[in-house]
Amino acid sequence: MKIRNPHAQQTLEEKTAQYKQDCMKGALAYKSNNTMLPLSSVNIDNVEFIGGLWRVQDDFNYTISQIRDKQMILGPRIEHKEKTFFEYYKAAILVYNCYGPLTPRFDMVAARYITDKGEYWSYGNSIAQARAFLGIRLYDEHMDLIHAEVCKNRIQNTKK
Repeated sequence: MKIRNPHAQQTLEEKTAQYKQDCMKGALAYKSNNTMLPLSSVNIDNVEFIGGLWRVQDDFNYTISQIRDKQMILGPRIEHKEKTFFEYYKAAILVYNCYGPLTPRFDMVAARYITDKGEYWSYGNSIAQARAFLGIRLYDEHMDLIHAEVCKNRIQNTKK
């Protein structure tokens, strides 16, 4: 089953019941290119009832990822050489209209860091911003370890 359009206000049960009724009545489904077709010719998973009309959901062939607090679409990796172990990707915030997710603009940057404990992600408007947010996330997550490593000489000297 496809991801439901967040603009759809019906439960799956309500949608199924109305879909069956409207197919028998000969209702039409509207496409994003301003054409119409019989609702009965469209699979129920490919339409949503939004704004009082059946809307055919556009095909969407991108992978959706949850990064921090946003659903995002990841694009190609950005080749970038610097002294970190981070990877950077073109990214876009997932945005819907009544016909489904909009084609991504890839106007954001997502940063990724892989550790033994898992993957860490962050995003920003630029590589610098994505790197900064990811660095803060890593520091917050591993503050005790970082502090112990950075301050071990000071800690050892104070014990003498």
